[in-house]
Amino acid sequence: AGDKLFYGGCNDFILKHVRAKKKITLLHCDYIHSGACTPDNNRMYARFDAIAACGPGSADSFVHENPSLQEKVQIVTNCHRFDQIRELANLAPVSMDKDKLNVVTVARLSKEKSVERAVRVISRLGEDRKKVHYYIIGSGIQRNLIQQIITEKGLADCVTLCGTQSNPYGYIRAADLLLISSYSEASPLVIGEAACLGTPILSTETSSARKMIEMQGYGWVCDNSEDAMLESLRMLL
Repeated sequence: AGDKLFYGGCNDFILKHVRAKKKITLLHCDYIHSGACTPDNNRMYARFDAIAACGPGSADSFVHENPSLQEKVQIVTNCHRFDQIRELANLAPVSMDKDKLNVVTVARLSKEKSVERAVRVISRLGEDRKKVHYYIIGSGIQRNLIQQIITEKGLADCVTLCGTQSNPYGYIRAADLLLISSYSEASPLVIGEAACLGTPILSTETSSARKMIEMQGYGWVCDNSEDAMLESLRMLL
């Protein structure tokens, strides 16, 4: 019952077992809201020569808790191969019902991604849920919970669990909306992927959402709650 081994223990391994003159770590989370901000993790990050944050939100969150390490923090934004993403989408076309609002989420099915909240929101649409089809791409420890909600709420006709897809880009391109329902995020790769495929995005408020989505004109950001997601989906419908 100690601290998380952050990133599967990679940082710990680099510090203890790799010989190098300089050691750099990548920070790809909201340090505060992900639960990573602990005394042990703070001491571990202080031992690195440089800290590469994936975006301003990730950097701000970390520096807020570790102001003495500010000079070590640099922002290194996500890299995408947009031509390859478009090519992969062309290789895996997906057909969706054009009479519905087709919504897709591509995420690990874990607590912080909060996909089960999105499924409950679909249920709360009432009669309007007949106008929506929600595709969930990914796997993880909450898959059984999500399947249970789908069954209990009678959502099998409007929510599809697609499992892990090696090439999800056909789904993203075909969809009318990419939904990010996370409790916390740093700089999701899927934002750039959806944007390059022309798919608008609705995201809950996280450390980087407004800068990455609203300020870029890629879509909408709502408060981080089921009620706000529900209101936003009704607005889009």
